[in-house]
Amino acid sequence: MTFSTSPGVLIAVPQLHDQNFVRSVVLMVEHTKDGAVGLVLNHVLDHTCAAVTEELDIEWSGAAQTTLSRGGPVEPQSLWIVHHDGWSFAETRRVSEGLSVSRSREALTRMCACREPRLLLIVGYAGWGPGQLEREILQGSWLTSSVHPELVFDWPRGEVWHRALLAMGVDPAHLVEGASEIQ
Repeated sequence: MTFSTSPGVLIAVPQLHDQNFVRSVVLMVEHTKDGAVGLVLNHVLDHTCAAVTEELDIEWSGAAQTTLSRGGPVEPQSLWIVHHDGWSFAETRRVSEGLSVSRSREALTRMCACREPRLLLIVGYAGWGPGQLEREILQGSWLTSSVHPELVFDWPRGEVWHRALLAMGVDPAHLVEGASEIQ
């Protein structure tokens, strides 16, 4: 069975105890017959965007306390920029209405120079091989939903999982934790 979760998000069920994905919401960047790539939106790191861009010798004009997110376990040194559709660069990929992803230094430099840039910086990504994500969804590890820019930019990182479930009409209090443990 082949289906695509992109554009969209994956929402981990409470039974998914893989530390990379506990209560995660994953923005799907790509999903084809060859596999899938996504970015965990709500696993916040202790590092700030200002500190990371300073290491790259790029000026950060946003709020000093803006944090970085951990997008997944694959290539943890890679940097992804989730931003609104107003920006476009050679490698920019539109992932849904109102949202795009870029990875170039030029994109980072230009967006970070804006006062209060509307973006999310993410290191690493989540990757699935051919058919792997489809199997995980059929096993009940993930719920799928559409993606909205406010999920990325407006909701506090600590509330994204809860709010994403509520937005799709699921009360997190009614999900039974531990009913069927999924590793």
